[in-house]
Amino acid sequence: MAIYLITFSISTFLLMLAETGKSKKITKHVLVFLGLLMPILLASMRKIGVGTDTKVYTFMLYDAAQNAQSFFDYLGKSVYSNFQYKAVTNWEIGYNLVVYFSTKLTGSIQGVFFLTHALIIGFIYKGLKKIEGDFSISFSMLLFYLLFYGTSLNLMRQWMAISILFYGFHFLQKKDIKRYILTVVFATLFHNSGIIGAVILLLYFYLENESKNVNITIGEKVVDIGIRRVVFVFGMAILLLIGLEAFARILGAINNVFARYVRLYISGTIKIMPMQIVRRVPVLAILFYSWKRLKWKEPATPFLYGMFMLDLVTSQLGGITNQSSRLGYFFSVYELILFSNVVRSQQKRQRLIWGIFFLVYYTFWFYYDMVLMGRAEIVPYLFYFQ
Repeated sequence: MAIYLITFSISTFLLMLAETGKSKKITKHVLVFLGLLMPILLASMRKIGVGTDTKVYTFMLYDAAQNAQSFFDYLGKSVYSNFQYKAVTNWEIGYNLVVYFSTKLTGSIQGVFFLTHALIIGFIYKGLKKIEGDFSISFSMLLFYLLFYGTSLNLMRQWMAISILFYGFHFLQKKDIKRYILTVVFATLFHNSGIIGAVILLLYFYLENESKNVNITIGEKVVDIGIRRVVFVFGMAILLLIGLEAFARILGAINNVFARYVRLYISGTIKIMPMQIVRRVPVLAILFYSWKRLKWKEPATPFLYGMFMLDLVTSQLGGITNQSSRLGYFFSVYELILFSNVVRSQQKRQRLIWGIFFLVYYTFWFYYDMVLMGRAEIVPYLFYFQ
């Protein structure tokens, strides 16, 4: 675990220097480059098996690419994965392009790992740079490392799709629907679950709609319309979770495409995952406390709160399969902005305290998930030459 925390710390320090220092522009670019390069190199230098999916499909696809005479020859091959032969075309075309060309350019699976995480981390960082709001990018990147870096070493295709959609969020803020839709299409080239970007589009315009920005009074208290919309989205998500089996049958009956999504992600019986609720309760309390301050100071606050609530609901999908719970990452990735906004919105003397809380809290959960529970199989870390 130490190698991860050391890498995260040095990377964040370099990014913080670039963000807050008074250096020349070229110096800042160098600091950012070095800061982002460190976690990318850590991902690329690992041994096969550090990250479950490296041995489930990445190595097999790399081997097929290495022995292919052309890209079309590669697409025509089959590989042995999960105890059965599967056509290379079973994996999305975007990921196949990454595997094939990085293999041919470098001749090493480390090249595949490098390009994969260069795309993931690059899109996350560029997304943070382009998103409107007064928050610390270096702090948000540290949150990414603690919350998601471990799973990204496993769910490589899905995290490529998530990072692309996250980058596209600034198109939503600018109401540039065409470019956001193109972003959704691009994300699905790396993982079919990228279609969730279409759901995020609808949620954004519902939660951020100001055309009827009126308050509701309950007793003597005024309930902000933003809170009401967040609660409505949360309530609808709960109802959908309760009626998931019926919803899955209806969705699966529409056509074969929807039927495939049902089989992959929502086919099964829901079981309560109490630990997933417990880990979010302290943060939920902080968010309730911070609503009023954030609502007037930071853009997209209702949307960000809505994403957190959907993360809470979708965390219960883990009772079906591990694959089902992965859908929640499409929502939880926006916590990089939300938590950074919470810290930034506090008075200067309190920012350090709140920042330390988030870092200590999520360092604990990184340890719990990756070390104690062995999720994603990234601990112990092994270099490729070991």
